[in-house]
Amino acid sequence: MRAEPQVVADEQDSRPRDGATILSVVPEAALTEADRAALRAFLVAAYAPHHADVFSRHDFWGGPPTARVIARGPDGTLLAHLGFSARTIAVGGTEVRVAGVGAVATHPTHRGGGLGRALFDRLAEHLAASGAADFALLECRDAVVGFYEACGFRHSVRTVTALDPATGAPDVSTSNLMVRPLGRESFPAGDVDLCGQRW
Repeated sequence: MRAEPQVVADEQDSRPRDGATILSVVPEAALTEADRAALRAFLVAAYAPHHADVFSRHDFWGGPPTARVIARGPDGTLLAHLGFSARTIAVGGTEVRVAGVGAVATHPTHRGGGLGRALFDRLAEHLAASGAADFALLECRDAVVGFYEACGFRHSVRTVTALDPATGAPDVSTSNLMVRPLGRESFPAGDVDLCGQRW
């Protein structure tokens, strides 16, 4: 098993220091077309052999994020990524402020070294400082529930409603819901309406 990465969490100055991994929060508007092309290629490689059709055309999974947490090596190589967007959703009829997370990926050659946890810790720091959300939230398949639990998320199985991006109609499914508390400890019970597309 690899040692935990040395991480520099810095939004303004992302120059490498002492060979450290650089974690940056990057607003969506700051991404260039070259950045987006690099993200698409990275996501195709990270998710291979699945979802190449989606990521060859898009640099996100569901609805577009408002920002990304990106991990780069000292030479600028893209190592890990997640996209997120803050939104108020409804849980059992209660309004809840969340940062929905999607397109979580670590390059296959860098898995097992703690980069996934580092991404989520950086996200939590950013959201705590901005006050934008009380929980980080994502949906996942059964095989990766344990990974997200190791990153500080709590698991439950819920009925989730989201808007289908192709039709705009509600799509209802039973899903592994992963929630990481940021400002509130108790996530409400009940069905979840994402009040928009999935992330």
